[in-house]
Amino acid sequence: MRWHTVWSFILLLLFSGATYLTYLVHRTGGLDPIFILEQMTTDLETLGPAAFLLDFIVLYLIIRWVRRRRRASDPPKTPVLLPTEIPPPMIDLPPPEPTSEQVWQEMAMLNDYRENL
Repeated sequence: MRWHTVWSFILLLLFSGATYLTYLVHRTGGLDPIFILEQMTTDLETLGPAAFLLDFIVLYLIIRWVRRRRRASDPPKTPVLLPTEIPPPMIDLPPPEPTSEQVWQEMAMLNDYRENL
């Protein structure tokens, strides 16, 4: 599922909730939470079992639409071939020990750098 599909669904839920809250505020005449809660309870009692049926119908249609879109946009699946022997990650490998010759070369480079400053 693409991110913009999820984002648009979230925005649709947000805007529908805001529309219902605006309707309740207009109907009750203010933002008093007690009056709005009573009005929401009255609305749920009025709808009754039809509200659950409506929820199931809407959810079924959304799920069906998402599955159809997903099936149409998915590329064909190809099997993933794994190598027979996987090397250990780089973190598990010990760092190489420097030889004494390499240490002397680095010290000589540092001395040359300090002299040239």
